[in-house]
Amino acid sequence: MPQGSAVPIGETARLVPVFDPVLRNLAVQLWKDGDPAGIHGLGETYSCPDDVLDTLGEFLTEAGIRSPTAAEYAVLARELIMLKGGPDAALLTMAEKDPQRFLF
Repeated sequence: MPQGSAVPIGETARLVPVFDPVLRNLAVQLWKDGDPAGIHGLGETYSCPDDVLDTLGEFLTEAGIRSPTAAEYAVLARELIMLKGGPDAALLTMAEKDPQRFLF
């Protein structure tokens, strides 16, 4: 299963975005102190990055981890979009290469 880059949350936790290309499902793995500590999206159908991010805070609260900052959410959202691929990833890539043309 393809994984994106880990997003650090504090000093001991990190979030690893994951995409299952067969099920077309997104998830986020939680790692604490270098060990797996849970998967947000396991048994759910998250086909859109927004679906994962909208419910991530509750998952992290239950795990005793603070919610990501706006900047951390942005990095995680980008990773999820790029993992899934498709038109959204293509548009994001174009916007990153030429922000003046694609972002007004």
